[in-house]
Amino acid sequence: MDNLRSSLTQFEREEQRLLQKHQNVVNQQRDRTDLALWVAVGISMLGSAIALTLFSQLERNLRHREKKLIESRTLLQAVVSSVVDGVVILDEKGDIEAFNAAAEAMFGYEPSEVIGQNISILLADPLTEDCDADENQTMADLLNIGHRWQTLGCHKVKGSFPIELSVSQFDLTDNNQAIAIVRDITERQQAESKLQERANELSQLNFSLSALNTLLQDRNRELDQFAYVASHDLKAPLRAISNLSEWIEEDLSGQLSPENQVQMHLLRSRVYRMNSLIDGLLEYSRVGRWKMQPERVDVRALLIEIIEMLSPPPSFRIEIGSGMPVFVTRQTLLRQVFSNLIDNAIEHNFRQAGTIHISVEDRDTWYEFAVKDDGQGIDPQYHEKIFVIFQTLQARDIHESTGVGLAIVKKIIEAEGGTIRVDSQPGAGATFHFTWPKSPIR
Repeated sequence: MDNLRSSLTQFEREEQRLLQKHQNVVNQQRDRTDLALWVAVGISMLGSAIALTLFSQLERNLRHREKKLIESRTLLQAVVSSVVDGVVILDEKGDIEAFNAAAEAMFGYEPSEVIGQNISILLADPLTEDCDADENQTMADLLNIGHRWQTLGCHKVKGSFPIELSVSQFDLTDNNQAIAIVRDITERQQAESKLQERANELSQLNFSLSALNTLLQDRNRELDQFAYVASHDLKAPLRAISNLSEWIEEDLSGQLSPENQVQMHLLRSRVYRMNSLIDGLLEYSRVGRWKMQPERVDVRALLIEIIEMLSPPPSFRIEIGSGMPVFVTRQTLLRQVFSNLIDNAIEHNFRQAGTIHISVEDRDTWYEFAVKDDGQGIDPQYHEKIFVIFQTLQARDIHESTGVGLAIVKKIIEAEGGTIRVDSQPGAGATFHFTWPKSPIR
């Protein structure tokens, strides 16, 4: 019995132990289940938060992109509306889908009048200039012609006019589209036409100038021939007359009255004058036809050389002002100008001890020289006459002069592109001003 009781007690303890162990296992499983549940709930809540965050970010991105798209579309519409060229959007059939303000002004149509119409409504036949187009133009037709070409547009009221058209294809939707850029070239063609007219006029002028140049060359050859004739054929009889007068005077030596001797002397002086006139005429005719190379010229040294050559009376004083330039020019021509002006100032000075002053002023691309004397002066009414060939202010019997010197001076200066003038009053001397280029003209 005791053994049985002991066995039962032991069995109860074992049962209690097993029940406790089972309870512990059940509790552990419950704890694990609760933990798993809480983990699942946490993960679910975290996923929802992440998803909510992602969806919120996506929504913000979509709204931002939509705003940018609206802004871009608005900007594009503003650009298309403000561009000076006509802009026409076409579908693949060549029908008009959009029409900007410049195109409205160019063709005279409202958008509602042309949208849905074929672009042929805006084009005229290039051959007949007829605005009544019979055939529609597809986008493929326009693209096959080329990217840019000139043709005729068709205004709603005014008819055909020249345009420049360029067509480019683009894909913004599932359908092919094209953009046509149209420019009115009426004014450009008018300007080109005027330029062509001017070019034709210039060509004709060039032809005329070429013919004139040929004529001038012929005249120059004739002048050269004249110079030869004048220097030989005209002077030969003069020399014969002079020689004959001397022979007659020798043969009639002692038989000529004083009056006859004066007449013979007058005859030879007239021959001398005629010879001088011929020389002056030849020299005048050659002005501007010399082929002289420019060279470096020291004007002060040139003037000293000219004065020594002219040998003025010892009582004369010739002053050379400061600042005389050294430059490249045609020395022979400048020498001839100064020689004539200085000699003229000496010859026409009534004073025994006259004064001549030579000065210069720098005038940008020119030098302005002045030759001033204190002679008898020139009345203003004769200021132009003295530069005319063979014109003299005194009778040649009173003062022997060919009247060629100042005419040659004027012609030389003008041939070099300069000018000459005189400032003078009777009894107050004269000042001859002339301009001379710093760089020789071709």
